Order: sequence, then C-alpha cells, then structure tokens
Amino acid sequence: MDTDNLAVYSLVEQLRGYGRKQFTGKLELHSVKSYKWSIYYCHGRLVWASGGAHHHRRWRRLMGQYKLQIDFNKISFRTIEEIRLWDYHVLVILMKRMVLTREQITPIIEGFVQEVLFDIIQCAANERITYYCDFEDEITPVISLIHAEHAIDRAHQEWLTWRKSGIADFSPNLAPWIKRPSQLKEEASDLTYKTLITILDGRRSLRELSTWMKKDLLNLVQSLMAYYHRGMIGLVEVADIQSPVAGFSLNESSKNESTQLSDSSQNQKKINLMARPLIACVDDSNQVCATIEQIVSGFGFGFLGIRDSINVLPLLVELKPEMIILDLVMPIVGGYELCTQIRRIPEFKNTPILILTSNDTFVDRIRSKFVGATAFISKTSGNDKIGEQIQRYLLPFDKDLEEISPTDSTDTY
Repeated sequence: MDTDNLAVYSLVEQLRGYGRKQFTGKLELHSVKSYKWSIYYCHGRLVWASGGAHHHRRWRRLMGQYKLQIDFNKISFRTIEEIRLWDYHVLVILMKRMVLTREQITPIIEGFVQEVLFDIIQCAANERITYYCDFEDEITPVISLIHAEHAIDRAHQEWLTWRKSGIADFSPNLAPWIKRPSQLKEEASDLTYKTLITILDGRRSLRELSTWMKKDLLNLVQSLMAYYHRGMIGLVEVADIQSPVAGFSLNESSKNESTQLSDSSQNQKKINLMARPLIACVDDSNQVCATIEQIVSGFGFGFLGIRDSINVLPLLVELKPEMIILDLVMPIVGGYELCTQIRRIPEFKNTPILILTSNDTFVDRIRSKFVGATAFISKTSGNDKIGEQIQRYLLPFDKDLEEISPTDSTDTY
C-alpha cells in the first residue's frame, strides 16, 4: 500500500470510528495549509459538515443549485452560536418557516457533507491532518441524521475513482484559465475554442463550472485535462468569497425583527460576492429584484440588484455585467431612457438587455427595439420566460460540451 493510500485509509477509519462509537459532538480537522473542517455527529450519525477552502462558495453554489435564494435581511440570528453556524441555522429557519420541508432539506445537507468529506480525503492523500474532538459542541436542532459509514464510504469511493482517473493532484476547488489562447485556437476546433475561451476565466472553480454547465464534474475535469497537459489551460487557486453574514451583529430582539442594511451597504455586500458572470437587475421593487435574483442564482450567475436608477451607469461600467434586466417604469429615469444611455457605452454595445414590464403592448415592444433592447418580457409571463431568455443569451454551451473531449479528432495528439 503506497503512502497516500495509507494516509487516506487511516483517515477513513478514523471517521468511521466516531460513528461506531456513537459519538455526539464536533470533530474538527486541520491541514498543514491551515484549512479547517468541522464534522458534526449525533449518536454516531452525521448531522452537518462545513469548512475548507470554499466554505462560502460551496454554500452559494449548492443553494443556487437547489434554486434557493436567501434574503439575509429577513433573517435574525439570536445567539453567537447561530451566527457561527449560520449556514446550518438558515436551513433550520427555512424549515421552521415552512419554506422547505425536512425531506427537501435532507439532500441539501447530504450534498454539503459529501463535498466536505471528499475534500478532507483528498487533502489527507497529500498532507498531514490533525484532529480535535469536542464532545460539548453539538448541533441543535437536528434536521437530518445521515448514516456515517455510508456517507464516508461514498466519499472514499469518489476519491478512488478520481485517483484512478489520473487527476488525484487536482482539487475540484481549482479554477481553470486559458494559459495559451493562440495555441488553443490553432489546435482546437472553432466550437471548442469559442466555448473554452468564454467559460474558463480563472474565476470559477471546477465545481462551479460543473454546476453552471450542468455537466458531471469528473467528466468535465477529464475533458479539460487534455488541454492542461498540453499547456493550453492552467489551474489556479481561487479565493473564497466573503461570508453572506459578514458584519452581521447579534440580534436579541424578537423573531420577526429583521437586520436592516442601508441600500449602499446592501449593494456593497452584493458586489463583494461577485466572483461569477454577473447579471444586473434595475428595478425599484424589492420583490421583483428578489425574484430575479432567485432565477439568476439558479443558473449559477452572480446578481446585482440596483433600485436607484440614477446610480445605474457608474455601477454597470465598474462591474460590467454579462446581462442587464431593466424595469420599464421607474421614477426619475425610466427603462427606455436607461437602455438608450447604456447602448451609448461601447462596452455594452453587444450586452443583452432585457426590458421587463407589465405594459405589454405592441407600441412598447416596438419602442423597446428602437432603444436597443435585446428582448421584451412581460411580468405576467412568469419566471420560466425570464429563465428562458437567460439560457438563450448566456448559456449557449449545452451542445458545445460534447466538443470538449480529448477524443475529438481535431484535438488529439
């Protein structure tokens, strides 16, 4: 048995042991590179797992994958423990408010646990991990009890498959980027080149790309490795994003009282989270912005909500969103005028601009085209219609993915 296998075997047995001993509490693991993970047990079953290189990216991605959008302005944390374990307690709050059932939350928790276990196992193959056991640090209330041995075995098997595929040294938390675009253009097919140059920007991890493109993670990494080994693609560590609850203070008031943020600080918080392709929504309605954000996050994009139409242009120029959604009727500056101003900026000459309005008339549609709008969507057409437009203009890669393959006749050695 080689050294890394021995280290992984030792870790797996250690994790299983806490389950067999009916352990209740927190198992904290530390790596040499200062990564830290926390695994919570309850009578030998797994309850929750968190930490690692992309603690907050994982939260954003998995919640978006399950089409859940959380408005932290409407959540009150009543104790320091709830703030410390905000990610878990948000799920508790969603269950208590009957937004989600226990059955719906369970697979979300399982997703967190499986990713954390995989990352710990992969880390153990490359560096030493230390353990700290805290019998008093329990999670309450318990939403779901996961069979520890089954979950650990599954993560171990995923790691063995990853290793057998020759990608053991590549963490799914790394972000691919185009290292030699000219070489890639020469050696890859036009379709492959256009797809890769668009999606590989060094800002999205392999896991985020997998979710965004709806492609199996292992297959995606194997497809990219052919270009990596020929020096056309690089892999870089990408920093975690800021915590969604960064700066939240302890709230001891009533359950219904919301933590209030000013418009400027709320926008700044959103800007800090922008590590993905960005969609901006300009609408003076909080409800509309929240709805659009939920749809946008479901596709894996970042979201910027702007309710003050006067300050739109400076923010758009600074952040350069890939799509802009404009409300037609707003105070001071309306959607038609804004669209005209945006189209005058060279950087937004080809940016998709969607006009969103309840004034669904022939004249409105003609005028939208006249000012340069890409599409006109009625608010009464429903969320699916908005999702279709996002998919149409920003997710044209479903058919292209089959081209990203080391067996493609154009791209073989």
